[in-house]
Amino acid sequence: MLDGKRFLCLMLARGGSKGVPNKNIKPLAGKPLINYSIEAVQKTGIFDRMILSTDSGQIADVAVEAGMEVPFMRPDFLATDTASALDSIVHALDYVAAEDGPYDYVQYIFPTAPLRTSEHILEGATKLVETQCDMVISVCETDHPVQWMNHLPADLSLKNFVHEKDRDRNRQELQKSYRINGSIYVARWEVFAERRDWFAQDTRAIIMPPEVSIDIDTPLDFKLAELMVKEQQHA
Repeated sequence: MLDGKRFLCLMLARGGSKGVPNKNIKPLAGKPLINYSIEAVQKTGIFDRMILSTDSGQIADVAVEAGMEVPFMRPDFLATDTASALDSIVHALDYVAAEDGPYDYVQYIFPTAPLRTSEHILEGATKLVETQCDMVISVCETDHPVQWMNHLPADLSLKNFVHEKDRDRNRQELQKSYRINGSIYVARWEVFAERRDWFAQDTRAIIMPPEVSIDIDTPLDFKLAELMVKEQQHA
């Protein structure tokens, strides 16, 4: 419990991942991927309830064994490749609200960020409570300046790919840019329930280091995350 208010942790884990089959429970350095996030959530000690939304019995079994609650199975129409995470979140919040009323704050956790720690979760929650902003989302600095990125036309021409004023500038001269890293999404319940959008009127960032910002979507991401976890284990 944080600030004397009710705090829900909602974890989302779909069973039909294509890039990395069975991604959410695939062993990473000897432990199911989802367990890294569950352990980080548990270690914070701030949540009144920790539930998982999934369509997979296998994922549910692994999560329950690790200490999560699975009070419902996600409907099939919310478990397709085109279903949005926002719709799954709204479904879960409606379920919880009907069962024991709305909470004050809600933390959304995706199991694909195994290097996220309890300290990162606490940092996001603390910023939300202390500033009373609407939402907090984590970001990290991009690997390359956004000024060096652009879309490519069908003919692959690089004409005007980089703005003329940035062509001869060193990286250090360019303004830093950031990307959402998929680790922290925390919100005031009433704001998210009303707006159903990550970017409310007052959404703020916490900055995480790039080296802990791997969000697993491909086999390469998985290999990099495993290397980082093993490195931490032997540090």
